[in-house]
Amino acid sequence: MDLNDCFSKGLVRKAEKDEFRIMSLMEMADIKEEAVKEAKITEKTISAYVSLAYDALREVLEALCLLKGYKVLSHICIGELLADIIDDFDYDEFDRIRWIRNSINYYGEKIDFEQGMEIIDKIFAMKKEMASRYLKRFKE
Repeated sequence: MDLNDCFSKGLVRKAEKDEFRIMSLMEMADIKEEAVKEAKITEKTISAYVSLAYDALREVLEALCLLKGYKVLSHICIGELLADIIDDFDYDEFDRIRWIRNSINYYGEKIDFEQGMEIIDKIFAMKKEMASRYLKRFKE
């Protein structure tokens, strides 16, 4: 699906900037990151924490979309929109992480501990990069 499909299917639409919602999304993303970082992650639980870490990233990216004046209803469309409006958005890395998360959530796939920890680190690095570059004023 490309960005034109996202717009034509109503999965991306113009929206008013809602600073309260942006702050709320940022706060929830930070809570989820803290939960992952404070958890006792094991081989058995790693897949669940990868999924939770992804949710933290997605919320920051949703906040960024909202800041830019868009409401996005699809994870793939978040990536498509940000790739279009932010020159150096790492769409390939985001899409890879999205696929892994979908494999966990929708197909019951598990990942090994080392790979999971590497993915969590990449997720939080991307989250930090996007938040510090574009959403700094919404951080407490």
